[in-house]
Amino acid sequence: MKMKNLSTLLLLWLVLLLVAFFPVRSLSPSLNDDVLGLIVFKADIQDPSQKLSSWNEDDDTPCNWIGVRCNPRSNRVTELNLDGFSLSGRIGRGLLQLKFLRKLSLARNNLSGSISPNLAKLESLRIIDLSENSLSGFIPDDFFKQCGSLRSISLASNRLSGKIPGSLGSCATLAAINLSWNQFSGTLPGGIWGLSGLRSLDLSGNLLEGRFQKGLKL
Repeated sequence: MKMKNLSTLLLLWLVLLLVAFFPVRSLSPSLNDDVLGLIVFKADIQDPSQKLSSWNEDDDTPCNWIGVRCNPRSNRVTELNLDGFSLSGRIGRGLLQLKFLRKLSLARNNLSGSISPNLAKLESLRIIDLSENSLSGFIPDDFFKQCGSLRSISLASNRLSGKIPGSLGSCATLAAINLSWNQFSGTLPGGIWGLSGLRSLDLSGNLLEGRFQKGLKL
């Protein structure tokens, strides 16, 4: 009996030792992924109006931060809306931590740099609005190849150039595309006419050439 009690005590001691050196993680450790992602995103931009002053890296959740909306059940970030916040700088990799993000709207700021090729790979993302910024460069060739459930994208009124990537025609979920008032050139990818769910397409104010279907807004 004494030997059995001794074994039990040794087992309990071992468990306590393991807990001390390897603390049990929260049942929802991924909640902090959203905080981390947004703080990394904030570090890459300038916020002269201090609109993001409520974003505190010590918070357990970002759901009370300005511009952030969460699913009330899971407390995961589903929407980031920072339209007209006078932000500048680059859109960094921090947003890729927001695995449950459904809407990303950063319109009417002064964000610059290129578009991350991984942004459209966020599987839950439905809406991207980066219009009225100072984004430049090309849209990566494979940007739309793994577009998840993307339904609407607006890159209007930026400084984007080059050809519209052929991968656009492989994003079957798209219903609205606005690439107007950039510097896109060349011909429109033929695959775009195979997007059965497409309801709105605006390519006006570019340098595109070739023949287009009737009713297309140019």
